[in-house]
Amino acid sequence: MAGDNTVGALTAKLPAWLTDYVKDDQLALVALVSTAILIVLTFYFLFKKTRGPTRDTVLIAGVSGAGKTVLYTQLRYGKTVETHTSMEKNEGRFVPFGYARKDARPIHIVDLPGHEKLRYQYTEHASLTGRVIFVIDSTTIAREIRSVAEYLYDILANRFTQHHEIPILMVCNKSDLLMALKPERIQALLEAEIDRLRATRAAEVQSQGDENDHDHEHIGRENEAFKFEHLPNPISWEACSLIVDGVAQEGGPQAVQAFLRQLVR
Repeated sequence: MAGDNTVGALTAKLPAWLTDYVKDDQLALVALVSTAILIVLTFYFLFKKTRGPTRDTVLIAGVSGAGKTVLYTQLRYGKTVETHTSMEKNEGRFVPFGYARKDARPIHIVDLPGHEKLRYQYTEHASLTGRVIFVIDSTTIAREIRSVAEYLYDILANRFTQHHEIPILMVCNKSDLLMALKPERIQALLEAEIDRLRATRAAEVQSQGDENDHDHEHIGRENEAFKFEHLPNPISWEACSLIVDGVAQEGGPQAVQAFLRQLVR
């Protein structure tokens, strides 16, 4: 009796042209349901495969001395530990400090070396990157503008950065100090420098006859001065001080916490 009720319930939801076919044949009904399940599972696994790996890596980049490792330790330990200029990257998969662990998932955070010869390491993670935090020393940016612009340019022009439209948070550190520039001024300096750098890079590519650089894309609009607003990537700016009077911000700035929220939850 129970079997008849099950068959009746299933056949009631079938199209009319199938109802007559299976109403008196339980074996046909089982075969039909099994086939449907197989088709659904096939599409599920195909979708999962083509969707690609999860891009839950966060890169913390910037030139040496900007405060990258300070931010990394705040996110990982909730406090600042003694840091020094390193030739090695810091990385780990963890729930950033400030999020309840039961409600959050671990993400992969990488603190990249700021040394000029090691900056290329961002390319090792570019395909899996979901966010970039670029840390700037607001007090030294004017004299380091070329170095900062070159590093930022390489990240912005990376094909994965553009194709995935990776959001970038520009953290203007040490904003509490007297010599610190405001984010608006830093943005203007970087736009002007990247515009000059873009022209230089284009000329170099043409002189070398290699116009098929598949790892880097043109950034900004053709025949217009470079502006961050012309990029496909969401770019946000935050003035902050990771350490104030020798005391670190617990868990890092709120803007950083908000920037990571979508990956963590």
